[in-house]
Amino acid sequence: MKAEARSLTFLANEGEVKIPFFQRAYVWDKTNWEELISELLQSSKSHFLGSLILKQIEIQSGSTKQVLVIDGQQRLTTLSILLRALFDSFDTLLQEKCQQDGKFDACLFYKKDMFDDDLLVKIEHSKVDKKYYQQVIRGEIVADAIDLHTCNSNILKCYKFFVDRLVNVSLKDRQTLFNDLLSSTNSILVVIDLTEDDDEQAIFDTINSAGMRLSSADIVKNVLFQRAFELIGNQEYVEALYQDSWESVFANDEQSITFWDTARSTGRMMRDNIELLLHSIAVIEGFFDPEKHSLSDLSNIYKEHIRRLDKNELTKFIRTISEFAKLYREKIIVFENSDLFGFTDYNKRLFHVLSVCDVSTFHPYILFLYRKYEGNETKLAISLKKLETLVIRRTVCKLETKNYNKICKDLISDSSKIDILLAEVTDNDVSNGLMSISNKHAALLLFWVELFRRKNDNRYDRDELKYTYTLEHLLPQKWEEHWRNVPIIDEDGQSITDWEEAKKYRYKLIYSIGNMTLLKSSLNSSLRNYEFQRKVEGEGRKRGIKHYAELGITKLDIVTHYETGDRSWDEIKIRKRTEKITEDVLKIWSNI
Repeated sequence: MKAEARSLTFLANEGEVKIPFFQRAYVWDKTNWEELISELLQSSKSHFLGSLILKQIEIQSGSTKQVLVIDGQQRLTTLSILLRALFDSFDTLLQEKCQQDGKFDACLFYKKDMFDDDLLVKIEHSKVDKKYYQQVIRGEIVADAIDLHTCNSNILKCYKFFVDRLVNVSLKDRQTLFNDLLSSTNSILVVIDLTEDDDEQAIFDTINSAGMRLSSADIVKNVLFQRAFELIGNQEYVEALYQDSWESVFANDEQSITFWDTARSTGRMMRDNIELLLHSIAVIEGFFDPEKHSLSDLSNIYKEHIRRLDKNELTKFIRTISEFAKLYREKIIVFENSDLFGFTDYNKRLFHVLSVCDVSTFHPYILFLYRKYEGNETKLAISLKKLETLVIRRTVCKLETKNYNKICKDLISDSSKIDILLAEVTDNDVSNGLMSISNKHAALLLFWVELFRRKNDNRYDRDELKYTYTLEHLLPQKWEEHWRNVPIIDEDGQSITDWEEAKKYRYKLIYSIGNMTLLKSSLNSSLRNYEFQRKVEGEGRKRGIKHYAELGITKLDIVTHYETGDRSWDEIKIRKRTEKITEDVLKIWSNI
């Protein structure tokens, strides 16, 4: 390994500078660009921009010289775009002068041979960035045509940023910066040249791009395909493997990149889809123990696993990742407010339950089931329904979720264990749980009870609904001002005369599911505490429950009875409605 302080003009001595196909896309943003240009404008001659790690590619005699960028592609790409933006900021006369000594063209372009008329872009990016980078360097892009609101390319955003930024820089300062960047004595980089015997992966892992640490997914990808090079040796085969099993899945287009880079909530943390996928695969394959390891260990655990694989095992493992990725993208659902839910869509129902209950622990098991029962819809539906039932029943009974990691691991090992777990929560446990349930979980259950009833009742003209309803306590949580005169009746139908005892009894029933319903919009904050009649009817411009009763669980259970003369609401009715809703909950999520 040889390290030497160099100027950007070192590029003139290189032929084709290749970004390895398995490295991440260009990710620097406005913060990085502003920091770079501000420091260069202040003191470009004394500013050190970091290191580049390069490795020469062995080529046939007479072929164009090629070098791999092992680390530093972010700053190298940015500097070359800045150089192009500076050139484009000059008028035609100045541009002609810039090209007279050949340094500008030599840094950005190369020829396959001396007699070739075509100038080829020197830095070759991966598929995602290649098109836009080449257009920028060739001068085929007009910055004013780049719409930052719709543009998904960081390459184009970088070019537009520099073009717009340079408008506010004097011509003299622009000329100075251009000259400094192309000065052979301006050593702003440390270029580390590796020999064939140097372990570039080990070196790569110890160096981070400025302000942009590699993600776990970046590290895993690099280790996978570097190991493939070591074991297989055939570069064309490894590139084909990468394109077929990785690029086509994770980086085929901007939409794919955006999906895998999108973060999801996992408890208190936000993790990218690709990291959640890799975690799930590691759990399924058995080399990540969720009881011992954490997501912060993921890249190191993958490294250890990959190093143990032989050539055939590694190829198979890469293809396994690809297969699970396709399942993940197709099946692991994230919801929007505009989504419609129907009771018979078991896949959507499961993920809605998991989402509302804040449970992401079972994603590895779900992916495992999708792969295990691919082509067997019946067995898949049964297995997913059992998991959904397990989560609902344990949630209702407020059972600890910390052991879900162990449960997930055990179920992957033996799916039949779920029957034992289901039997641990009795129907009586669920019934008791529904007597005191949180607003969030009550809203979830009432929504799916509504859809369950719609599926089995021809009176409804719609069997799909959006999850956009608000929860309302019929007997309000703050009831003492307007409900003191409503008798408090116990289970035996007797009025409780002791006031303190009566209050405790009423407050307990307020949080049972029978006292809760769903409305298409929230009631006015003052109206929700009124006595039952004003709460249903509304008052003045304040609309009551009757106006917002779109669902059967409100319209049929509450409003219809009210309009036929039954205009009271008390503990007896709360208990009866709780029993009725509990029956439906147990029908939907039976442990049998």
